[in-house]
Amino acid sequence: MNYMKPLVALTIGSVVATSMIPKVNAEAIVDDTIVTLGESLSASQRDWVLERVEAPAGIEPIITTAADEDKYLGDAVPQAQRGGGMYSSARIKLTDGTGLDIKTENVTWVTEDMYANALVTAGVTDADIYITSPIRVTGTSALTGIMKAYDQTAEETGIQLSEERKDLAQEELAVTSEIGKTVGQEDVAGLMNEIKAEIANKAPETNIEIRDIVIQVLNQNNVQLSDTQLTQLTTLFENMQQANLDWGAISNGLQGAGQDVQAFLETEEVQGFFARLFEALSNFFKSLTN
Repeated sequence: MNYMKPLVALTIGSVVATSMIPKVNAEAIVDDTIVTLGESLSASQRDWVLERVEAPAGIEPIITTAADEDKYLGDAVPQAQRGGGMYSSARIKLTDGTGLDIKTENVTWVTEDMYANALVTAGVTDADIYITSPIRVTGTSALTGIMKAYDQTAEETGIQLSEERKDLAQEELAVTSEIGKTVGQEDVAGLMNEIKAEIANKAPETNIEIRDIVIQVLNQNNVQLSDTQLTQLTTLFENMQQANLDWGAISNGLQGAGQDVQAFLETEEVQGFFARLFEALSNFFKSLTN
């Protein structure tokens, strides 16, 4: 597979308008900004992170603990990928209708796409999120912190993450981690998003139709999974279907995130444009030669 590394900016329909975000507890949210910190950070490292994320004055960061990681990630992420400490932290800027814009620094395992996939599945739609750490880490504590932050500020922001969708996000992380062993961690999110886009386009009504879509996308990308992996992948999307996720919104988000760049480049309109451009350039250089 040849996936381009996308700029993660999921343009998914807004759940809450900025104009509707109430003035809330200045200690928890300042200037529509929430900050999370991993509990393993030293005092100097905390200061470094707060400066790095440009935390507003007077904000009280939400501290992410190992117990939180067990709660929000469960068995979804292998223990080996948790890094043995809680260092990765995040700044969440609440936005309106912009989708998700995610950037990472010093994160080695959780990709920007993986953050986006898990958060969208959990119910996070509009935010500017910057994830960082003073040392290189896997990035799981930041994902934990983001979900905890939305839970703790739900009353103030009006953004409620349902338990069902958080469970789905856990399941998606687990399946993504398992499939990543075969297709590679950088490519697995693109594969997952391609399946989501196909489900949105074809609107399957039965589990058999979902399985057919999964197999079709795998074949198109020359991906061979074990029977166990195929079952895990199919079951995940069946569970998503049963949860009545807004596939149209997810599909729009994927296009905005650049996940469908290759498909876009292959459309007749774009191919025709490049053909005309190539012809014009060829004629131009021929005229120079003449």
